[in-house]
Amino acid sequence: FQAGCAFLEGAGYKLPNAGLFKDRYVAIREKYRAFSRESLKEWVITDAIAELLMSAGLDHYPDLAERFFDAYYQPVGRQLTIFDDTLDVLTILKERGLKIGLVSNTIFPESYHREELKRFGIAAFLDYAIFSSSFGYRKPHPAIYQKAVDLMDVEKKHLLFVGDRYQEDYVGPTAIGLNAVLRYTEKREYPRPLPDGTTIIHSLSELIPLIA
Repeated sequence: FQAGCAFLEGAGYKLPNAGLFKDRYVAIREKYRAFSRESLKEWVITDAIAELLMSAGLDHYPDLAERFFDAYYQPVGRQLTIFDDTLDVLTILKERGLKIGLVSNTIFPESYHREELKRFGIAAFLDYAIFSSSFGYRKPHPAIYQKAVDLMDVEKKHLLFVGDRYQEDYVGPTAIGLNAVLRYTEKREYPRPLPDGTTIIHSLSELIPLIA
């Protein structure tokens, strides 16, 4: 957020009090988040930023929300990493002739994620990618899993959904008949204890023996 504000100031825009401006953004963001939690309809951060700018009288500048977000995103992008075994696992799966898809919850515009997938060398392995900010619904809404199934064009019994969030990546996909594996990640919120029968891995490499 500070990077976005720095962009505005550097471009000559007069901002309200910094603390009040941030508080207003947090309130707008929480409104969008609450709506999304209740409805599972995804929100997009540029809509919240546009509302913030409008409230400060800056809405008449074309594409300002998108330009603010671009500055906002730069420090975020610099923090991104991938697991050490990601590319090795994807290579093995592709060598076995398997289809690979991505289903991601995100409030960021899809184009930013597409660029990161290219940057990390992941995009070439994917047969498709679904981002909730474009799709309109977020996991665990059943529609986003069904869209993935449709794009795979493979029977559900032959598909395996892998992720590190219990509701979004395990309960959601199994609810529509998909097999699922939970990549257990410290600091995530999981039921204690996890229900019997939950298939768990601790690294992507552990997927390989599970896939015929």
